[in-house]
Amino acid sequence: MRPTRDTRQLNWLLAWAVVFCDIGTSVYYVPGILYGHVKDATPFFVLLTSAGFILLALKYIEITWRNPEGGGVVTITTKAFGPMWGCLGGMLIIVDYFLTTAISSVSGFQYIGSVFPTLDQYIVVLACGGVVMLAVLNIIGIRESATAALVMASGAFLVDLLVIGASLYTMDAAQWQETLRHLGTGRTLSRYDLLVGFGAAWLAFSGLESISQISPAIRFPLRRTTRIAMGAVIVTIMVTSPVLATLSITLLSPDLKATQSERFISELGLVTGGFGVKLAVVMTASTLLLFASNTAIIGAYHVFLALTNQGFLPKVISLRSATFNTPHVAILIATSVPILVILMTRGKLALLGDMYAFGLLGAFVFSSLSLDLIRWRLGRRDFGFWIGIATTAVVIVAWSINLVEKELATVFGGTVTAIGMLTAVGVRRGWFLEALHQIPFVQRLQARAYRASEHLVEEELKGLVTLAEAVDLKALYPSSTLLALRGESPRLIQEGIARAKGKGESALYCMYVEEWPGLFNGETPHMPNDEGIRTLRHALQEVREKNIQIIPIWSISHNAADAIAAAAKGLGVDAVLVGATRRSAFYHMLRGHVVKGLMRRLPHNCHLMICN
Repeated sequence: MRPTRDTRQLNWLLAWAVVFCDIGTSVYYVPGILYGHVKDATPFFVLLTSAGFILLALKYIEITWRNPEGGGVVTITTKAFGPMWGCLGGMLIIVDYFLTTAISSVSGFQYIGSVFPTLDQYIVVLACGGVVMLAVLNIIGIRESATAALVMASGAFLVDLLVIGASLYTMDAAQWQETLRHLGTGRTLSRYDLLVGFGAAWLAFSGLESISQISPAIRFPLRRTTRIAMGAVIVTIMVTSPVLATLSITLLSPDLKATQSERFISELGLVTGGFGVKLAVVMTASTLLLFASNTAIIGAYHVFLALTNQGFLPKVISLRSATFNTPHVAILIATSVPILVILMTRGKLALLGDMYAFGLLGAFVFSSLSLDLIRWRLGRRDFGFWIGIATTAVVIVAWSINLVEKELATVFGGTVTAIGMLTAVGVRRGWFLEALHQIPFVQRLQARAYRASEHLVEEELKGLVTLAEAVDLKALYPSSTLLALRGESPRLIQEGIARAKGKGESALYCMYVEEWPGLFNGETPHMPNDEGIRTLRHALQEVREKNIQIIPIWSISHNAADAIAAAAKGLGVDAVLVGATRRSAFYHMLRGHVVKGLMRRLPHNCHLMICN
């Protein structure tokens, strides 16, 4: 049984916002990291790599619409080369997500430290604490809001434009000449230095792959929406990233560039626009960076879940919290490794930047090469195909350079990938099962995980239906009352029975919504969780011998209020009964307030009744 749910929340503007919130953060730390390697040639290399970024972004449009189920590099590589290669692509993107979480968290607190210098000595502790906080929020089930992403992305983009405008306004003729000199630095570099700088500068465009991860949430027509969204990403990134990198290298003094490499953009705002502009940069940068860190955590644990569903990782990893219905084991893994990385590197952005290259460029290579192979099988030999081949070659060159030059990245990324692949092969072939089953704790977790994956429902729930099926049954079992259930609610059910009988009806709609917060939808179950089974079973028991037929409805949604409102409209009821909330204000802040949401979304002729 597949639940009906509307997961495609994102129009092109919201999709742009989600991607910009990821890729747009690179501008805050990349100029400083690159300056440590290539000095005044930083603007030249960012601009040079921008051409590769545009070509790769165009390929990601096709990767996204060809894979409406999402999954990014895992899905496209599996389709091109097979499951094991898809697993390898997944391991590479996991390495990328680990480093994104670490570097974004550290950079976010570095920017806060530019306003509060006393925090500088606590950056490592604060960054680790930030990741721990994000772990807790994700276990509770924070709802990644596309609207919040739009607000943050728009604010950051406008502040970027403000810094650019202030910088251009203050520049004199000598500084313009200096800018042109920096852009032409590449002519004086050796071929070796050109290759090294080119490989390092790809860090400026990390986050590009997020568009393919959110494809299940992008509205149809998917091809058109993705094209417009990615076009907006290309334009806004090209307007900000190369320009801000160039201006920061040109206008900041050598002393500032030597001592404030972690926060070039806020220092540029201070130099050209004063403290107010600097404060605006710090507020938008730190918020966006922490949001990107959270997005990376979400991306990582969704890859874990996808690989678990494909049988590459132990089922323990997909185990969900009984309280919050979130994959707490996967979340803990997705946050523990970045914390270890921050501690090992002592929060040094230069080291984190060096480590970043392995997973980022590896995922780019696998995604780009996989699309080339799929195009070849489809018989494409047009100009776009050969441009795609050239793009793949460029990315392979950049990755190869980094494999040799960035030894720390190769060691870290290679080790994590090797451990992941060893685990995947071991799980597939049953190498570890016998040893693991000797551990009592693992036995208990594995038993819970298997129970959660069994698509079995008690005899009395064989009549469980989706919303679409309930709408089809409306003529046979008409009712004007919908009960929105959460847990065992005898008082609420009695109120529903009384209302149905008072209106001379013999049926009652009872709905349980399983909340799966987030934009990264991934694989969802085809049967309800334990709470859903208990809730609907109790409802059926309560109406026995009361001459009322219950229609038990189960649905999955990122937003319970949306699902209930859609059910009320589809079923044509004139009343929705809900129980009084037992959730805290903090819980409502993270996952939304269902009653308030229903008050906004229910049809105007439908009453909302709250039963204590």
